Amino acid sequence: MLSSCLLIRICPKDIGLFRFLLEAYEHVGYFSVLERHTALLKVVFSPDMEEQVRKTLGEIAQSLALTLEEYPFADRK
Repeated sequence: MLSSCLLIRICPKDIGLFRFLLEAYEHVGYFSVLERHTALLKVVFSPDMEEQVRKTLGEIAQSLALTLEEYPFADRK
């Protein structure tokens, strides 16, 4: 099974807070930093968890400003 991904843009100073908040949601996914200076993050998760991940990111967005983008290669096999 392939993983699904979303891109998140946040303020660079909020990367630690984002990690803390994402982990608080029982590890629905994990992230890696693609661009440290612009805080472009790739969130990786199981495809069957996409609805929960999007809900979680919506709740996190209430605590810090973030922009959600589709990962460009999500449909590649």
